[in-house]
Amino acid sequence: MPNETTDKLREMAAHRGLKLIASRRRKPGGDFGKYALKGADGAEVFGFDKNALTATADEIEAHLRGNASNAWSSSAKAVKATPRPKPKPEPKPKPRFKPKIANLLGKLPAARSAEAFTELLARPGIRIERIVSRGQSTPEDEPMVQDQDEWVLLLEGAAGMRIEDSAEVTLAPGDHLLIAAGQKHWVTWTAKDRATVWLAMHLKR
Repeated sequence: MPNETTDKLREMAAHRGLKLIASRRRKPGGDFGKYALKGADGAEVFGFDKNALTATADEIEAHLRGNASNAWSSSAKAVKATPRPKPKPEPKPKPRFKPKIANLLGKLPAARSAEAFTELLARPGIRIERIVSRGQSTPEDEPMVQDQDEWVLLLEGAAGMRIEDSAEVTLAPGDHLLIAAGQKHWVTWTAKDRATVWLAMHLKR
């Protein structure tokens, strides 16, 4: 009668290039039901002990499966992985706008005979200007009066300021103050040995 187990093992062995040997000796002390494997050249590979076969069907199957796994691993190691090409970096978009940078303290006018006024920005309700002084002051009988609020910041140099009904104050770089619309005010003095630079912001109410 056909033995399904033997047929299965024989087919597995053939796929591995081996030959399955099955014992048919039923005599007492024999190796009936045992198996072994030989190579294509007839050399003993597995399951032999002197003149007897020693391997069970499970041991033969495990051996064959182990050989298949080892063969696959060796094959996988032998095949070098193809390196993936590095993706090309996307080109950076060219900027559409180039900021125009200016420096409030660069290329200052001499301002020796009169203060120099430079408008920096004008928008509805606001006007910003730079003022450069060098020794100028406001005559006592000609106070400055404006119809809008003015915020001033001293950037460089030194100056004195007096607002109507107040005492004179001295301004150093970084000092700022607000002059309300309609207030009389005077620049009482500015440094004569160096430029005094103001940033003035005129605000409409």
